[in-house]
Amino acid sequence: MSNVLQIVCLANSRKGGDRCVAGMEFGSKKWVRPISRRPNEAVSAIERQYSDRSEPRILDIVTMGLKEKRSSKFQRENWLLDPTVQWAKVGRIDWEGLCGLEQQPEELWINGYSSWGRLNNKIPASRQGEITSSLALIRVESVKIGADGFARFEHMGHDYVINLTDPAYEEMIKAKGILRKNLGESFITVSLGKEWDDGYLYKFVAAIIERSEIESDGRR
Repeated sequence: MSNVLQIVCLANSRKGGDRCVAGMEFGSKKWVRPISRRPNEAVSAIERQYSDRSEPRILDIVTMGLKEKRSSKFQRENWLLDPTVQWAKVGRIDWEGLCGLEQQPEELWINGYSSWGRLNNKIPASRQGEITSSLALIRVESVKIGADGFARFEHMGHDYVINLTDPAYEEMIKAKGILRKNLGESFITVSLGKEWDDGYLYKFVAAIIERSEIESDGRR
């Protein structure tokens, strides 16, 4: 038996050859991350696409079938998806609606741990007991993205350099041969992944939602 939920899509990010989709439940503003039964939990094209085979876009209101809650340690937003229920777009929110979903954490979980060339991008797995969520939607004045695959931004007085997994901006950088691009006011969906073999949890910029892009032609 499936629960049919409506979420505002806030991430459709790269995860291996598939995607990690996440959003907030329309109305309650609770985070939902649909996952598959496969070991990497990623969502395949056939599981996430609409009837016309198009991809869910950022800010789409999407209906989907979810079987049961599958919380895993700090990833409490996970739900097992029902692949027999096709996803459908039932609406879309604008920038004003997005502002109503803004979150303002003092820091992105735990800061102070950085990989080479990055900043505040990881957390020791030994500290995961201190974490109670794995998704955040924050607003920033600007963000820099580059061909190195990193997103650079400041939030609540903290600087971050974090890996980018938003395919729309990855493809734009690659197609235009841009080394670095400065974006204006944006919302960023940040996701915290499960433990890697090196004993760390890593933060990812799963989506960038640039205000000028949304308000000009809505291509996102």
